[in-house]
Amino acid sequence: MKRRASDDRLDMCEHVAAHEQALRVPSSSDQVFKDDCMLCFDSPDTDHGVCVCLHCFRTGCVGDAERAHAGMHATYASHPLAMWVRRRPKPSEPVTRLAVVEKSDEEMYEYERYAMCLACDPVHGRRIVSTSKIDAVIDGIVHATSSAHQTEVQAWEEDIVACEHTLTVPQDELTSPPTLGEGATCAACDLTSNLWMCLQCGYLGCGRAQFGGLAGHGHALAHYEATGHACSVKQGTITPEGTADVYCYACNDARLDPELSVHLQRLGVPVASLSKTEKSMTELQLEQNVQFDFRMVDDDGAAMVPAYGAHRTGMQNLGNSCYMASTLQSVFALPAFQRRFDDVMEHAKVCTKPPHDCLECQVRKLADGLASGRYMTQGIKPAMLKAVLGRGHPEFASMRQQDAEEFLQHLVTSLQRLPGPTDPTRTLSYTLEHRLQCTSCRKVRYSYEHVDAGLGLPVPLHETAPGEYEPVTLQQSLEAYARAETIQYDCPSCQTSVEATKQTRFATLPDVLYIQAQRFQLINWVPQKVNVAYQVPLQDAVDLSAYLGQGMQPDEVALPETDQHAEPAMDADAIAMLTSMGFSHARAQHALLATGSDVEAAVGWLFEHADDASLDVPPTQQPSASPVDTSALEEMGFSAAQARKALRVQGNDIERAVAWLFENPDDVGEEDSVAAPAAHDDAARYGTSETPARYELVSFITHRGPSVHSGHYVAHVRSGHDWIFFNDEKVVHAPSEGSSSAAALSELAYLYCLRRI
Repeated sequence: MKRRASDDRLDMCEHVAAHEQALRVPSSSDQVFKDDCMLCFDSPDTDHGVCVCLHCFRTGCVGDAERAHAGMHATYASHPLAMWVRRRPKPSEPVTRLAVVEKSDEEMYEYERYAMCLACDPVHGRRIVSTSKIDAVIDGIVHATSSAHQTEVQAWEEDIVACEHTLTVPQDELTSPPTLGEGATCAACDLTSNLWMCLQCGYLGCGRAQFGGLAGHGHALAHYEATGHACSVKQGTITPEGTADVYCYACNDARLDPELSVHLQRLGVPVASLSKTEKSMTELQLEQNVQFDFRMVDDDGAAMVPAYGAHRTGMQNLGNSCYMASTLQSVFALPAFQRRFDDVMEHAKVCTKPPHDCLECQVRKLADGLASGRYMTQGIKPAMLKAVLGRGHPEFASMRQQDAEEFLQHLVTSLQRLPGPTDPTRTLSYTLEHRLQCTSCRKVRYSYEHVDAGLGLPVPLHETAPGEYEPVTLQQSLEAYARAETIQYDCPSCQTSVEATKQTRFATLPDVLYIQAQRFQLINWVPQKVNVAYQVPLQDAVDLSAYLGQGMQPDEVALPETDQHAEPAMDADAIAMLTSMGFSHARAQHALLATGSDVEAAVGWLFEHADDASLDVPPTQQPSASPVDTSALEEMGFSAAQARKALRVQGNDIERAVAWLFENPDDVGEEDSVAAPAAHDDAARYGTSETPARYELVSFITHRGPSVHSGHYVAHVRSGHDWIFFNDEKVVHAPSEGSSSAAALSELAYLYCLRRI
């Protein structure tokens, strides 16, 4: 780092005497942010290094007059003293085994560190003479565990807990112990690996085939289905210490058996003489997630050409975070999102929250990191954004792989809660028209459903051979979605149960439409992907005009109104989880209303009511933000407009609405027409019904793996006639031909982003 001559005059700084006594060494309960700037992605690895505040342990950038976030923090917080740090990696050692090895930063990097005063020079900082107190604080920061390092160590650890079945394993009396180790085979076939032993009777059966080539015929599962013996242990993972992979078929998940060693000994298993000979499920997941066949070479074996410049920055994997990275690449390639979050400093200068706790700060940080091109060679690591987006969410707060479509819905819901003059998520919103007609009296009813983002389309399957299917086009999916269906219906006009037809079309279309190709089938309540090619035009426009509804026609007679027909307010994340499993939006709504928004209970309820055709008609209830609801908040001093918006963005939950209002005191709220779009008022609906409704594909997200909750996600984003391929931090030009081309991978995609032209 090139320093000015004045920086080398190590005189005692006047700010040291004024602030030194207030400094303290960080304790184990303190959050120490030393990995990157709070407001941009400058880090100890960038040329200018960064400064860690000695007062509050937050990091800021230095050396760039247009940023200088460390100096801005020092000025606003009156925290002048900091530790400047820069590092360079030491030569890496060759990898000899599959493992996540926890190393100290000092073992991996060469460091430069010294004390700085940012009051003396807010842009570059001024190197100062240190004191014993400052040295102690710097030493505490150096040896403190950073939040990012903790995340990396935890990245591949599954959240495995005990269940009622592993805690109460019944065990049969055996006449002879099971044969394990070398020579062991499945009791029903000749497989010698991927073997699971029943902890109740000692039966040894093969597991299910695993994505990536691990063989299995599911005989251990068949044993459970025949006997009800729920718990099995993977024989090749048993260690002399009595640890191993345990699976509960009743829970359909990996589980912990705290008494595993005792249970094995009761079955006569010589635990002390066994050794681990196979990879654990966690190791297999690591291997699969890192080695998915998204090759970074073309069909001739040549490396793909790196793509550099603005909007061509990748994201480093935080551990099962590819679902987030690919979705964010797609969303922040959209102009509306780029414009809304294009200025970090505009918000940072007035923000009263800690930057790592502020979603607005972190989204602006992300937008800058992706658009600026400043970090295009190494990629960015949005750990703070992931933490603030996941806070309080049981899935997105975890390190487990997630569904990209569910994350898109969660992201949209989260961004809608941000105060501000514009809401870019409205470019994704539209309205569906549901038409119901009695086949007896011929009367009709039209209802309208507001959708925040995304459309799940069925993928009609035509099997040509076992496991092989005819390609499906986007038009075929749209035809299947918009096709009229016959249901049983209690007609209020006929006063009897009759047949009726129901049909869903678009009342309005959004500026940007995300389409989810629902290739998944439910097998044992687990969504499993079907490998069928899905064809969306890469270059030609798609016209959706034919799928727009026409509303009530002059020659139609309306069915009698028996209740209000406003969409009930409910958790968008819960809706997304159920629709990703293959359930329709209407059925998901019914299930959540019936179970109090409990997703697990809703799944069971849906299976119990699978034959109920009435669930295909969206549920109705009173508008979500009634005068009674808003008056409760108005009595607390909030305006009616503020109350309406708070109730809308928080799913009509009073307690969460109050918390949102206190977190966003400057938000003026919204008028009634914005809070609840009227069913028959086109002006109040998002989107437009103008024709022609022509769209082009601007990005797509591809998934490789057996289910939405495992595997790997990547994204392709249009750049003129070119396509840019984002695979975590790797960003390249997609080949124009071959199996790695955008055309080939688009047929495997899971989410497609179409923009109106």
